[in-house]
Amino acid sequence: MPSRGISSLLPEPISLNLEPSSPKHSIAAILAGLNEVALERLAMDVIREQRCHLERAQTLYEKLSVLEAEAPLGDETEDIRHDYRLALLMMRAHHQITSAVIDKLGRVPRLPEDETSH
Repeated sequence: MPSRGISSLLPEPISLNLEPSSPKHSIAAILAGLNEVALERLAMDVIREQRCHLERAQTLYEKLSVLEAEAPLGDETEDIRHDYRLALLMMRAHHQITSAVIDKLGRVPRLPEDETSH
């Protein structure tokens, strides 16, 4: 039998066919067919991302609180207020992704960094 090379050993690429107007563009479609290991890995990564969004929003909130006490009408205050609103929107949008992945997995996975911090 002639060798077909290394490409014959690799799995076929998955075609998600995610066109913007397609109903397959949903979060559920992206998660469909993933096994538990892949879902857990994805859940851990989206939890980490969500924590980053939360941390950014918290940092901006604290900075905004200080600036509003000192100079409530300044340009810098308005810029931080804008950045804070954007951070809240991004955190809220990402929360929906995090929730969908955790729901699909059926549990909240333990992150290695959480185990070492206790």
